[in-house]
Amino acid sequence: MRKFIIDTDTATDDVVAIIAALRAKNIEVLALTVVAGNVELKQAVKNSLIAVQVANTYRPPVYIGMAEPLCRKLVKAENVHGDDGMGNTHLFPSKLKPKKEHAVCALIRLIEENPYEIELITLGPLTNVAMACLRAPKTMEKLKSMTLMVGSGPNTPGNTTETAEFNAYVDAEALSIVLDLNVPKFLVGLDVITRDTFVGGDSLKNLQESNFFTTKFILRITKSIKKFNENMGSEVFDLADPTAMAATIWPDIVEQTEEVYATVETNNEENYGQMFYRINKKNEEIYNATICLKIHREKYRKHMIDVIFNDGYLE
Repeated sequence: MRKFIIDTDTATDDVVAIIAALRAKNIEVLALTVVAGNVELKQAVKNSLIAVQVANTYRPPVYIGMAEPLCRKLVKAENVHGDDGMGNTHLFPSKLKPKKEHAVCALIRLIEENPYEIELITLGPLTNVAMACLRAPKTMEKLKSMTLMVGSGPNTPGNTTETAEFNAYVDAEALSIVLDLNVPKFLVGLDVITRDTFVGGDSLKNLQESNFFTTKFILRITKSIKKFNENMGSEVFDLADPTAMAATIWPDIVEQTEEVYATVETNNEENYGQMFYRINKKNEEIYNATICLKIHREKYRKHMIDVIFNDGYLE
């Protein structure tokens, strides 16, 4: 059984990724550690608890983490995900409650209890993880691996500024710390997401005809993302976090990767949060990450439909 921890700033697409992980076979989610990002921390925690409840499976603990980036004021994405991060559905709170232990402490503790076994998947800004690295760097090196939904890929524009993707832009200092962490890191960026895993056309029509509660719920909360993309002139929309999660759960969907030395701009305000990738050619250069360059679209959709677009189960 593979062991996951999901670090998340839970809004619409994070919810889809969380449900996928909770329903996937041979995956045990040990915890959700919540960070401010898409929405303020309190709302992200509320959304995380709703996601766990809607998944309709086992219920991993939810821990409250960092409310602000390391060095800057919080930038949110309510224009994409709605004021509540759930497409302005303003759902009633879950009856589930978060744990009292701080997310950074829980992350360190769980890694120490499960050395070299935990796969950490980050769906938001890297503030929680960076704080854990600063507090217990040797412990964080006991991760089995990390998957980061971050960046735009080589020569790809950002979605928050012309050069920066949202998760990188919100806390580039934190990302810089995490990139220096000596564990295997897999980066899934906007280039792959917008090209290979978009939703639209017949695939969207088929989902809209479903009678499953979970399907209707997901389509309801992602209406704001769909509308945002329509306003940008696109007839399709993408779900970023589920792509990173799927690439971790089902590595068979990943068709092309590249070893790189990845860095992020933290000093220059004009391109703050921009990521740079030096390709590792014939092992002549040091690398600190592997980037995803291509995902098999049909395999991705089949896997996601199998675990997401149904009504789950109760143990």
